[in-house]
Amino acid sequence: MKAKDGMEVLLNFALSRKRLISLLRLFGAVGNSPFVLPVFGLAASSMRVSTRAAAYLAAVMLICGGFCVPAIAVPTLDLTTSGSDGNIGLAYFVQIDAQSTGTGVIEPFVRLSTNQAISEGYNTDARPLELDENNSPQFTRSLLLTDVPIVDMGGTLYREFMLDINQKGTVSGSLLSLDTMEIYLADAGNLTGYPGGLGTLIYDMDVGGDEWILLDYKLNHGSGSGDMLAYIPDSLFVGGDYVYLYSIFGENYASNAGFEEWAIRIGEPLPVIPSPASIMLGSIGIGLVGWLRRSRTL
Repeated sequence: MKAKDGMEVLLNFALSRKRLISLLRLFGAVGNSPFVLPVFGLAASSMRVSTRAAAYLAAVMLICGGFCVPAIAVPTLDLTTSGSDGNIGLAYFVQIDAQSTGTGVIEPFVRLSTNQAISEGYNTDARPLELDENNSPQFTRSLLLTDVPIVDMGGTLYREFMLDINQKGTVSGSLLSLDTMEIYLADAGNLTGYPGGLGTLIYDMDVGGDEWILLDYKLNHGSGSGDMLAYIPDSLFVGGDYVYLYSIFGENYASNAGFEEWAIRIGEPLPVIPSPASIMLGSIGIGLVGWLRRSRTL
């Protein structure tokens, strides 16, 4: 086989999104740690895996994988201390104490179940499922916008989503990264085909660059207790009756146990008191978006 033909075979293999992610992980630090590609001067976690250029790079890595070495990555938002919080774009995120999550308290709408270091997926009624979602309609289903709780923080309304993670309870294995979070609106609950088939994108955690959140499973007492609340401005939810939430975990700190699950809380939302800095940043950002929309530049 000629060298050119061999590269094309590797390229075709790498062009699969999930295979490419696996290749990037394969040549990074194995386990619960981040990795970089010093030869190319690019952080693997910041690569857009859907591009042909990234696939070429992964193919080259397959040949020259020995040059990849571990490195320390710094999260955009560190939620590894109790009660820590912060903003990414217009959204507000907060680490929470253990929550009651029994029947009638929360309703899961997407559960990601995989034995791989990286998992990804979104909620839908469609079957077969496309990515790493749990197949049971009890855990992966459509979500009506009217079912998503609204919370008032400092005079600004937000939609609330709860995240429950599962990791090893050890010092070295309890960390997990939330690397991508995107929210779409659509008129039907059975859409499929990420990314183009999920409706209108209204929030992207990575819109300002490669952003990610670091979480610590040890802060709560186990599966089902809840770990983080995400608040997205209610003003963004225009253009459809159904909500789709797509997320990726494990690109910077790998998944190593159990599942990751997004849910909504039922009943009256609990009061949330964000830090003053978070309130100010969120209000400024929402005001700017409103001004841009009125100016017809957004």
